[in-house]
Amino acid sequence: MKKLNYFLVLLSAYSQLLFSQQKELRTFREIRDHYEKMTIDDGRAMPFVKAYIQKAKSENNIPKLIQGYRDGRQFDYHNKMSYADSALAVSIKQGTKDDISKDYLSKGIIYYFYQKNYKLALNQYMKAYDYSKGSKDKYQHYKVIYHLGIVKEHLGYYDEALEHFQDCAEFYDPSKHQTIHENLQFNYKKAYLNSLHQMTVINRYLKNLTKSDSLSQLGYQLTAGDQDFTLENSYFLKCIGISKFLKKDYTGAESDLEKALPNILKRNDFAWVSVIYYYLGKIAEAQKEEKDALRYYSEIDSIFVKEEFILPEVYRSYNYLIDYYKDKDLNNQLYYTNQLLKADSLITKDYPYLSGKLHKDYDRRTLIEQKDDIEKASRRKMRIAQVLILSSSLTLTFFIIRYGKDRKIKKQYDLLQKKISEGTYNVNDLINEEPEEYSLRKTFLTPEVTLEIAEKLDKFEKELQFTKKGITQNSIAGKLNTNAHYLSVYINENKRMNFNRYIAELRIKYITNLLNSNTKYLHYTIEALAEECGIAARQNFSNLFFDINGIRPVDYIKKRKKELRIS
Repeated sequence: MKKLNYFLVLLSAYSQLLFSQQKELRTFREIRDHYEKMTIDDGRAMPFVKAYIQKAKSENNIPKLIQGYRDGRQFDYHNKMSYADSALAVSIKQGTKDDISKDYLSKGIIYYFYQKNYKLALNQYMKAYDYSKGSKDKYQHYKVIYHLGIVKEHLGYYDEALEHFQDCAEFYDPSKHQTIHENLQFNYKKAYLNSLHQMTVINRYLKNLTKSDSLSQLGYQLTAGDQDFTLENSYFLKCIGISKFLKKDYTGAESDLEKALPNILKRNDFAWVSVIYYYLGKIAEAQKEEKDALRYYSEIDSIFVKEEFILPEVYRSYNYLIDYYKDKDLNNQLYYTNQLLKADSLITKDYPYLSGKLHKDYDRRTLIEQKDDIEKASRRKMRIAQVLILSSSLTLTFFIIRYGKDRKIKKQYDLLQKKISEGTYNVNDLINEEPEEYSLRKTFLTPEVTLEIAEKLDKFEKELQFTKKGITQNSIAGKLNTNAHYLSVYINENKRMNFNRYIAELRIKYITNLLNSNTKYLHYTIEALAEECGIAARQNFSNLFFDINGIRPVDYIKKRKKELRIS
């Protein structure tokens, strides 16, 4: 019996030793294979993640330790920021610039997705962007670009955000990365689908519904039946459902939205969940189903109460709730009025660009007046009088400011038209002036080189080559068969401006002359005018037009149409 006990003790010790050796022999790859493809926030991954971190610490393996903290940040829902801070601290102390960029970006994503704090998110994104400059890791660089686009989208700068997502979709396109490892292929496809989804949403916001529909159908087809991308499939299905609602296909819209909802709920993406509830509520309204409309809109309020977050898109759900309870339930009417005021304050803070548009649909001042009427009926007349006085003051102030602005616009328009009519509206060109003596010149272009560049630039201008997008000083120098330094010197000496200003003036003065001479261009959008003269961004075009002409393009077009009596 003693021999048996002795044998069992030896067997137990040997088994523990063998098991311990097997544990020590496990590689980082073997540990990570257990959880790498789990869904984000799946807590079942954490025992393996902690083992990964512990192994990295024991071996003092800094790159693996950073990866372990990042994995913890991805799967531990309740301790995300703690793991993010740990990863960033190690990266700053012992990691690379790429590591630091990734970990600043990750903190920004937590602020954005989980806390909806856009200001803090943007701060982290900008730090990530600074560290990604010049990096060879283009995947990370475009990931930062993508998230900057997300913030711009939520602040209402849709045109700028769309450019971000278009650039990202082109880079992440999986057809360009078929030779890389399957895990990287998965990451590229996921990033590509996310970019497509954002392009779908923004095109809908911009009323480009045909484009939005084609993108959502493309995304839905690319993810159909793919278990790795069920969430992305639900996002595209959600977009398809909203499109069907806008086309008054309420049955089809309701079916698609209800199918999309479970996966988005599971992901805890409460922002898009609230959008789905909003459109299900709108469908119920259209079908005269009051109870369903109340239920869905109440769900939006529940999300707002819990998360202290609301999207401008679902803001109007409170209008329905307030109107429904008016003269029926004073307490509910007052509650939803207060909720709408809170939502208004939040949106005004986080969505400065959009808040003005929302006020047109549901005026805040009127809302405050209604609240006071409910709480203090005896002071109703006084409140109305105060509002009328305030409104009158604001209206008078508005017209005074508008009058001054109109006078300034007219003055600039008349000055610009005078230059055009007198033929003095062109890019500054001093070629025909008497040349300075070589001894007085800052640089030494020979007369032959000067003449050669002058002739080629003249051809460049007459052939309107400056209207092509993406031209640079180096690319033009190459076409002119000279070098960039000579070209820069020539433009500085003879045009009295730098290269960028020279190209900007060519483009803006070209499009201004078209607006002045051909009425068809007066009907173009600002985006189309920018495209016509080679400027990529609408805002950039508008700013350059103002800088060079002293008037915004929209104001110039209005004045020109009025002068020509064109409607």
